[in-house]
Amino acid sequence: MNFNPEIFRAYDIRGIYGRDFDEDFAFKLGQALVKYINKRIFLIGYGSRQFSEKLAQALVKGITSVGADVEFIGLASTPLFNFALKKLGVNGGVMLTASHLGPQYGGFKVFGEGGVIVGLNSGLEKIKVILTENKNFEVSRYGGKLIKQDRQKLIDSYTDFIIKKSSWNVRDSNAVRVKIEPQATIADELESLVKKTGIISINEQYDLSFGFDEDADRIYIFDSAAKPIHSEYVIGLLVQSGIKFWTKPKVIYDWRFSRGVLEKFKEWGIKAIHSKNGRTFIRENIVKYDADIGGELSGHIYFKETNYNEMPFLVMLRLLKIINKSGKNIRELTEQFRTWFNSGEINIAKHETWNKEQVFVKLKEKYKDGKIDELDGIMVEYPDWWFNFRPSNTEPVLRLVVEAKTKKLLEEKLSEIKGSL
Repeated sequence: MNFNPEIFRAYDIRGIYGRDFDEDFAFKLGQALVKYINKRIFLIGYGSRQFSEKLAQALVKGITSVGADVEFIGLASTPLFNFALKKLGVNGGVMLTASHLGPQYGGFKVFGEGGVIVGLNSGLEKIKVILTENKNFEVSRYGGKLIKQDRQKLIDSYTDFIIKKSSWNVRDSNAVRVKIEPQATIADELESLVKKTGIISINEQYDLSFGFDEDADRIYIFDSAAKPIHSEYVIGLLVQSGIKFWTKPKVIYDWRFSRGVLEKFKEWGIKAIHSKNGRTFIRENIVKYDADIGGELSGHIYFKETNYNEMPFLVMLRLLKIINKSGKNIRELTEQFRTWFNSGEINIAKHETWNKEQVFVKLKEKYKDGKIDELDGIMVEYPDWWFNFRPSNTEPVLRLVVEAKTKKLLEEKLSEIKGSL
């Protein structure tokens, strides 16, 4: 078995299919997973990439070959997978997806008991060692069972759960003109949801548009002019509408949230706790602090009531209810958070001559009079501006965000930082 060891990332396994790994790797991964978690029942689901089903079948064979059982749900979004993980009470599982990356990429999101994300520092490194050190695993004489779930029944249960949690009413269905971008992985899930809610998706003259990444754990929201609505603004609205239902409300936020949102959290009496960026770290902190909600700029939004996982359909329904009740459009509702000028996340390709540590040292020296934090890359704060510069956990790029109280200051500092790299 050959595989590229660099496919083991901060919070999942991912790489180019056929180059970095193949079905043989998936088979061995299944065996190693059973050896590491040392439990009996695993859940397997996969996204819509053309090779994902073959990888899933190999993974299933690996798991059952060493005597463990598999609950198989087939094509699914990551949120449906997470829902099934809790509902079926399995010991762990693997969702086969490379999330937002291109179609040539494949990946494995590994989960332990209770839906705990198995990241590089919480198990993936050990699984990697098991794979490397074990040429052959002890095969079970009888093998494990493959249990194929009734997929449609599971989807119906999932969408019923979302509708209940959103307090959706049929009167909400046509108050906002909605466009929902088609996406292969969630086609059946979306069909079930719209049938039960009465939502009708239109392509022109819409008030609001929703999109999703390949495994549908990220939600992208656009206004009537197709301009993006930042995730922290959406979380701000969800927090604002949820405060009255929460006891000692807490929010976990990605270090790069706009200060305009954080100032509102303070005004509303919300305890806001920052976290290193990434689904593993955000979810760990939501669980640790028993927070009501958490999120990232990338479109991941997590709820306490969904076992601390993402559920974009729930975001969609709750947001539609907020808009319906207010009588305002999404741009008007989020205007309250636009008190700072933000660059948005800028991707900067890693230069071959760069040494990340040297770049960080250089930036820390240049901005040593600011408040410096190295929780996630380098964060430098001043009273009227700040920036965060960090390596991506999923792509070979560095990501820069700059925010300032005035547009002029933002442009000045953005140019200054780029000139220092």
